[in-house]
Amino acid sequence: MDTLFSKLQFRFGHWLAIAMVLCLPSRLPAHDFWIEPDSYRPASGSEVSVRLREGVGFKGTTLPYINEWFQDFSVVTADGREPVISWRGDDPAATLTMPAGPMLIGYQSNRAFTELAAEKFNRYLEEEGIEFIREQRIAAGTDQQPAPEFFVRCAKALLQAGPDDSLVYAERLGYRLELVPAANPYSLQPGDSLVFTLYLRDEPVEGLLVQAFNRNDPEQIQKIRTDAKGQATVVLDQAGEWLVKAVNIQPLVGSPQANWLSHWASYGFALPARAAAQSR
Repeated sequence: MDTLFSKLQFRFGHWLAIAMVLCLPSRLPAHDFWIEPDSYRPASGSEVSVRLREGVGFKGTTLPYINEWFQDFSVVTADGREPVISWRGDDPAATLTMPAGPMLIGYQSNRAFTELAAEKFNRYLEEEGIEFIREQRIAAGTDQQPAPEFFVRCAKALLQAGPDDSLVYAERLGYRLELVPAANPYSLQPGDSLVFTLYLRDEPVEGLLVQAFNRNDPEQIQKIRTDAKGQATVVLDQAGEWLVKAVNIQPLVGSPQANWLSHWASYGFALPARAAAQSR
């Protein structure tokens, strides 16, 4: 009887939590969004818990698996691409079996709505390197007005078990804003550089700010503008978990609800330590 009561209590709490999340009117866009596995270098055949995180500096809340919240949630391996399937409300959002070699996890959300006060919106534009939007607001005389906005998350994370000679790390998933590395991060060492190309609607985009930081020192942020080829070079100065991100925002015409539409891209991985250190 106690076991049955405990199960019923757990299920009630589980679904109550889902209902509370679904009732939230919006989520703040001025937070990073990333895919966080419990290990970036799991053993082949092991199970990996995958969390969807929203926050700042690798700290934040987790989001459950809710079908209505995403356009795509999928994995790419050497065998191809397939959707991530979980139970509604699962948090961690997925539990995946790690193949031999690489696994690229991708998540593109549906549009979500928020409205920021003018001061917060202007600060977010400055922090994400899209100050030109504030210039447009000043020119239009709307700089001190609230900013109703739709936002879309476009996150990727690369895991690897053992050696890999495929191009899974560079797979383009067709997201509206997407970061693609020029080399496999797991083939690099601390001190190496890694070029990322930023695609907006499948085309390289110039002039957007790419930011990169390591979990060990998340306040030390590299900020690089994409060049004419849409490329930005990140210096991987230490081992450990890295998050590379970029944001684009544009006016939204014809919507009765929002004035702006933003897309947030991220790419996560764990840089191996130097080979000499690994052999000790």
